[in-house]
Amino acid sequence: MAKKALLVIISLFFLLGISWAKDQKVPYHIKFYTARGKELSFKDLKGKVLLINFFATYCPPCQVELIEFTELYRKLHSKGLEIVSFMVDRGGEFLLPRIIRSRGIEYYVAVADDTILSAFGWPDLLPTTFVVDREGRIVRKIVGFAGKKTLEQEVMALLEHQG
Repeated sequence: MAKKALLVIISLFFLLGISWAKDQKVPYHIKFYTARGKELSFKDLKGKVLLINFFATYCPPCQVELIEFTELYRKLHSKGLEIVSFMVDRGGEFLLPRIIRSRGIEYYVAVADDTILSAFGWPDLLPTTFVVDREGRIVRKIVGFAGKKTLEQEVMALLEHQG
């Protein structure tokens, strides 16, 4: 019985995004190509507060978040915020240019390959967003729709604390 209770508690922590994020670091060595064809690595974003987001084209809350991220990016990029959204669904790559254009996205968008997915624990509930401080520590994993207000508060605290 105790094993079942422990399993339930661990599962809840996982689903709420509490346990995984602590003491994890951004994998600076990983490189990826943005939808606009630019090669980047997480090392290129070192020293910035990051939102690393995983989304799918078929996920309505994900699409809302993409718009909210655009608003946050415009407001906070000059203060040190960077955002990278990774599309996880296969076969939807041809939709990326239209999504970027229609939502006015100025931040980085890329297709998540197995290396990226593995580095972030294979996020399978979408959207999933990782909040990263300037030292590259993942300070929070948010599974599901977070909302602009919550993200803005968290990002502002990190920008002010370390900026």
